[in-house]
Amino acid sequence: MDAELRARFVESMSRVASAVTVVTTDGEAGRFGVTVSSMTSVSADTSRPSLLVSIHHLSPAGEAIRKNRRFCANVLSGNQTFVSDLFSGRLKHLNEDRFGEIPWHPGATGAPIIEGAIASLDCELKTALLWGTHFILIGEVEQIELSRQRSPLVYANRGYRRAIPIAPEDRQPHDPHNQLRVGFFITLGPEFVPSLVADFASRTPAVDIRLLEADHDDLVEQMRAGKIDAAVTFGAVDEPELEAEVICPADPHVLLSADHPLAAKPSLRLGDVAELPMILLDYPSVRGAVAALFERNGLKPNVRLQSPSFAMVRGLVAQGLGYTLVPQAPRNRDRRGGETRAVPLKVDFPEGALVALARRPDRQSELARDFLARCKRSFQTQPDQERAGGRPAAGTKVR
Repeated sequence: MDAELRARFVESMSRVASAVTVVTTDGEAGRFGVTVSSMTSVSADTSRPSLLVSIHHLSPAGEAIRKNRRFCANVLSGNQTFVSDLFSGRLKHLNEDRFGEIPWHPGATGAPIIEGAIASLDCELKTALLWGTHFILIGEVEQIELSRQRSPLVYANRGYRRAIPIAPEDRQPHDPHNQLRVGFFITLGPEFVPSLVADFASRTPAVDIRLLEADHDDLVEQMRAGKIDAAVTFGAVDEPELEAEVICPADPHVLLSADHPLAAKPSLRLGDVAELPMILLDYPSVRGAVAALFERNGLKPNVRLQSPSFAMVRGLVAQGLGYTLVPQAPRNRDRRGGETRAVPLKVDFPEGALVALARRPDRQSELARDFLARCKRSFQTQPDQERAGGRPAAGTKVR
C-alpha cells in the first residue's frame, strides 16, 4: 500500500465528525463492548430497519458479536466521554469489569443498553463481512430506546466535541413581518447586544426576536442558508448574495493586566508585544485574523494559552499571564475593564472592522433593514476625523 496515500486517508477521516457509539453484546461468547465511530443506517424501508457498524477484527467484541449473533449500538450523549473512554480501552485500570462502572440493562436481544445514551438500537446480526482489518456487521433492529438527551457526543479532529445547534431551532415557519433572526460575533454579546435589542424591542414590541452568537464563518453560512436575517461581525465577506457594510472601523487595542509595565503607555506597536505570551481567543476567524496581522508585519505571535471564552481570556490577562488583542476599543470610557487596561495598537488591522451583513436590498425584510440601521447608528458616534488614516470609514461597502 502507498504509505503516503494511507497517511492522507487517515488524516482525512480524522477530520470527519462522527457520533460516538458503544457497541455491546451478551450471550454464550460473553459480555463485551467497544467504542466505535463507524455506525450508520442501512435502510429504514425493509421488513425491519437495519444498520451497519465497523469493528476492528482484533477486538474481542467483534468476535463475540459474530458468535452471539446480537449487538446493541448505543449512541452516546454529549456528557458520556467517560463511557467512551471506558470502552475504548483508555481507562486500563477499569478493564476488568467495564459494565460494573456504568448503569445498563439488557435489551430485547440481551445485549446491554447503556443508560443515558441518546439512542440505543438493539439488533440481531444478519451479515458479518471481513474487509481489510475490520468486520462490517449489519444488523436488523429489534428494539429502540431513546433518552431525554438529544445532543450526541461527537469525535472529530482527534478529540471529543459536543453537537449543539448553530442557528436558533425554529420549528415554526418564519414570518418576516413579525420575526427577526439576528446573529452576532461571539464577543459582541455582553457589551453590545442587550441594550440594542432592548431599544429595538421597546419600539417594536410585537416582534419575535431570535439571537445567534457564533463565529464569523458560522454567521456567514447561516446568512447564506437563510437561517438568520442579518448579522454583525468582524472582517470582510466575499459572498455575491450578501452585502457587508463597515459600521465601525478597526480600532485595535492590546489588553494587558493593569500593573503590566506596558499598560501605562499611550500606545503600542505590534513589535512591542510580539515576543510576550499571548492569550488567544480560540475561534477559527480570530486565529486567522491574528495570523494574518502578524504575518503582514513580519512577526509571529507567541501563543501561551487559548480559550473560546472571552471572559476566560480577559481573566487570564488580568492575572498577568499574557496579553490579548481586541479589534475595537472597549466601550467603557476608562478602558480598564476591572483589572485590565486596553492600550491603543498602532497597526493596520482591516480584519478588525465591524461589519453589518445583510442580503441584497431586494431580499431584505423591513425589520432587518430597521435593525441594521439602529446597529449602525449605535456605533457611528465618533467623528470621522478621529479615525486613523487607512481604516475604512463607517458606511464603506466591503468584500
